[in-house]
Amino acid sequence: MTMIAKLHRRDFIKLGAAAGGSLLLAVYFPTRGRVEMASDTDWQPSAFLRVDPDGTVTVWVGRTDMGQGVRTALPMIVADELDADWQRVQVVQADADPGKYGRMMTVGSTSIRRDAWMPLRQAGAAARQMLVAAAAARWGVSAASCRTEESTVIHRDSNRRAAYGDLVGEAARLPVPDDPRLKQPSEFRLIGRDIPQLDTPHKVTGKAAFGMDIRRPGMVFATVVHCPVFGGSLRSVDDQAARQVPGVRDVVRISRGIAVIADGTWAAFTGADALQITWDESGFTLNSDDISASMSRLMSSDAMVARQVGDADAALRSSTQRIEATYSAPYLAHATMEPMNCTADVRPNRCEIWVPTQNPQGDQRIAAGLTGLPMEKVTVHVTLTGCGWGRRSTGEFVEEAVEISQKVGAPVQLVWT
Repeated sequence: MTMIAKLHRRDFIKLGAAAGGSLLLAVYFPTRGRVEMASDTDWQPSAFLRVDPDGTVTVWVGRTDMGQGVRTALPMIVADELDADWQRVQVVQADADPGKYGRMMTVGSTSIRRDAWMPLRQAGAAARQMLVAAAAARWGVSAASCRTEESTVIHRDSNRRAAYGDLVGEAARLPVPDDPRLKQPSEFRLIGRDIPQLDTPHKVTGKAAFGMDIRRPGMVFATVVHCPVFGGSLRSVDDQAARQVPGVRDVVRISRGIAVIADGTWAAFTGADALQITWDESGFTLNSDDISASMSRLMSSDAMVARQVGDADAALRSSTQRIEATYSAPYLAHATMEPMNCTADVRPNRCEIWVPTQNPQGDQRIAAGLTGLPMEKVTVHVTLTGCGWGRRSTGEFVEEAVEISQKVGAPVQLVWT
């Protein structure tokens, strides 16, 4: 591979390489401005598409699936342009990396529209064009006389066929096209169709691994009791009753609260309930009760009209039955179905994390800062995630898991209530 040292904003790929007889393409997602690189070999493209000799198509996904389906949608984009057999497509969840997969933050519905749509289409189209060129050269015909279908190149006149897997060795030696022909929307087979999510069977049968399903040898469990208000601090704690709870191993102070370490999550929760804590909440000027009271006052006053269709007041006055209810929720509840959790294993020379997160690169930086390890020694595995709502884009729960693992010298699964 030949790469220039300074990459301009582009929407395509610059790698066609044979790896173990496979066709491997690296997708470069665009960035704002220029990307400075020390040398050709320092450049790491953003994501990978691989076609193996057995016909398997592998797509690496660098975004978090919280139920919105990106672990299906992003491979669909590639597979459609590639004309791949959807039954032979497999997905690999990418671990956190400072730059290899581009921006891995999953927020604001940006996984597709922000920067994946066109690069992934072009990657699939480029791979398809290379496979067609390889088949045409083998048969001594023009590429224009060939078409693709279900991971197969077909010569229109003779109906000769070659499976993608049989062509990858020859295709990998061809140059990557700079401007492959993209499909017209009318040609899409997968994009825009109702395609079942790939991981639905595993979710239905309980085989899917979410963050709380992670188990490591020698792992302990923990929970943390936080001050009920932001900015508060610990005055005193009596942990004698907590230490008497069966299964509780230890009670330790950490930077953001009191951690209870136990043989299981229930024991940790029970021990946390038994703690006698006095918090210093002085100086705090706003709380959930104040916010609710303020909202109630605002609701009782005249509201500004943003848009009016019909006469709602008249309709209410003439109704024979009126039902009124007020709903409220705590500030910053976020209410994810899967509680906030993180499993961390800190060793002297490495740190490994398993976490349902929306910000794996941020978590990697947090762990590196806490442990003093270089980024490459911190591995963040992104698990399936039971809802996000943006709450999992901040990493204080990851920070706590890493801190507790450092203190106890063992892998720990932190679970909040």
